[in-house]
Amino acid sequence: MKTIGLLGGVAWPSTITYYKLLNEKVSTHLGDYHSAKIILSSIDHHDIMLNYGKNHEATAALVQKELQTLIDLKPDCIIICCNSLHKYYDMISSSLDSSIPVFHALHLVAQEATKNKYRKVLLLATKFAMEDGFFTQILEQYGITPVIPNQEERDEISRIHSTQLMHNIITPEAKEYFSLVIKKYKDCDAVILGCTEYPLLVDHNTTQLPILNAIELQTTAAVMFALDRHENK
Repeated sequence: MKTIGLLGGVAWPSTITYYKLLNEKVSTHLGDYHSAKIILSSIDHHDIMLNYGKNHEATAALVQKELQTLIDLKPDCIIICCNSLHKYYDMISSSLDSSIPVFHALHLVAQEATKNKYRKVLLLATKFAMEDGFFTQILEQYGITPVIPNQEERDEISRIHSTQLMHNIITPEAKEYFSLVIKKYKDCDAVILGCTEYPLLVDHNTTQLPILNAIELQTTAAVMFALDRHENK
């Protein structure tokens, strides 16, 4: 079994989900007492938030440093446990001293949407990710039309994320708000959970739209790689 490297801590509640899913998937495939071989390198999220969405060069430099630290531990593949950090990974990937494969959340989501012929998708993400355009640009490269919530909705989603989800606080009111936002955009083909904390609020019990969950896609790809298997599609 190959070793999966996780760059986590951004934020820590979703890193727990990555760890849990990786082990569950390995156990499902191998049975008995098997669990995933994982190296977790966890960022101090405060260091990211100091410049997040404001000083892109400083954030990219920090991501490069943290990724290189993980690379030096020699995992066989890497997952970045934060969708937004893929913007900065794209900025510095060519500068990394590594040929280790990275399972890119944004491209995996776009590929899954393409496979299922989803052409119009609702993007729920951090306010920065919804407004910066790096996620929508990748979707558009695949011929997918992203739909972004309005300003008021983006502000409220951001408030819930920063004051609750990043601290692992899950409330019925937050779940209801996300459900209502998704219902408003019911003409979309699917909803993208473009922040790794959002699966804490949204699942198939809260929306009838198909869900594109980057965590699910990344962990599946990593386990298939680690076990030298090809997913049956």
